[in-house]
Amino acid sequence: MQPNYYYTFSFEEALARQLAFLTEDLLGDNYYSIDPFFDGIDSESEVEEKTQSFYVNTLWEFDVADYFVQINAGLRYEETDVTSTVRQRVEQQVNWVSASEWIMQYEAGGSDNFYTEEGNYDIWLPNIDVKVELTDEVVARASWGKTMARAPLGDLAGGRSLTGSPKPGSRTGAQGNTNLLPFESTNLDLSLEYYYGEGSYASVGYFKKDVDNFIQRQITETTIDGLYDILNGPRYQEAVTALEARGEQATSDAIFNELLALGYGNADGAIEPNSSDPLMVWNITQPQNSDSKSVDGFELALQHVFGETGFGLGVNATFVDGDVEFDVDSLTQQAPLYGLSDSANLQAFYDKNGLSVKVTYAWRDSYLIGVGQSQGSADAPPQFGDTYGQWDLSVNYDINEQVTVFFEGINLNNETERGYGRYEEQFLFARQYGPRYSIGARYSF
Repeated sequence: MQPNYYYTFSFEEALARQLAFLTEDLLGDNYYSIDPFFDGIDSESEVEEKTQSFYVNTLWEFDVADYFVQINAGLRYEETDVTSTVRQRVEQQVNWVSASEWIMQYEAGGSDNFYTEEGNYDIWLPNIDVKVELTDEVVARASWGKTMARAPLGDLAGGRSLTGSPKPGSRTGAQGNTNLLPFESTNLDLSLEYYYGEGSYASVGYFKKDVDNFIQRQITETTIDGLYDILNGPRYQEAVTALEARGEQATSDAIFNELLALGYGNADGAIEPNSSDPLMVWNITQPQNSDSKSVDGFELALQHVFGETGFGLGVNATFVDGDVEFDVDSLTQQAPLYGLSDSANLQAFYDKNGLSVKVTYAWRDSYLIGVGQSQGSADAPPQFGDTYGQWDLSVNYDINEQVTVFFEGINLNNETERGYGRYEEQFLFARQYGPRYSIGARYSF
């Protein structure tokens, strides 16, 4: 599980540098990073959701020929109003302070910018379940309906944040979206179950889910009123022309120094933008509702109890197909469904005379964690979770009707979670939790 390289640093040196930064920059005269009037808090957000709903439900039982039929049907309606209030610092301008350093300046004086955005949506959620007893041992089930899952609160917060060091090529930002619609999933489930003995059964099922309003992070180029860009502005072009007229190469260092020589620097030796410059172009990442996604698959399950011995064995597996694949060889932005993969579970157990012992093995195939290898980013590189398998054990013994003692062991094989990028050779992280054991007693009265 270990990669063939790793990064390390001196904790003492890192701490000393951080303390020096706090002393020199935050407690000194450089207030471009933190406004002292904000008491160290430069942003906050609040999302309020108000939901009104009603539902009806009905249950029917009857016979069709020799078959017993049970139908459970219902309908739910929901209407939700969303209000996002974000307190954020007000961007004023971007100064060019050195050849390779651009710094965002914020309005001074502790002025608060409370930005409020509203959204709303309504949704109908029908559902019907049908159960048919074909024989005393065979049961068929069919279910169709719609379910919903609300957008994450962090995505609904409508505020905007821009990078504090927007040098060319790094003019990025993020913004929420209060008008995000919830996930809507139209679900179809079919299953056939065979109960062939006491505690023993076999089943096979098919499922299909069509998900609308899938949320993905999209990057759009935008300009913001009042934020001008020195780059390629009239003064910038003047400096380039002067350098080229002298036969010098127009590098960032040379252009910056030429602008200072032309008298465009302020008292601190930084160059400030003005209204003659073009507006700065930002790459803003924002969650958006996108196209529909579809996933289907099969579920298999078997449980067998060996007569009156108390011993049994159970196994189940899920095989998933649909919009779950990420094309690792493509550099275009993609939005497949996250977190889905084939999985299987195995369980051996003994349950008799007050003693219950269960040994389980849980396995899942590799899966897509998400798109973007830095938090909140929407760039193309993906993150994958590697194949994972874990052994667990639980033992319960009833001393009498009131007292039970138990022992549990989780992750007995010390399995490690591993994440990688576009290819397995691009190691990203590993998490080792170790085995966990617990022992205790329960008393019922």
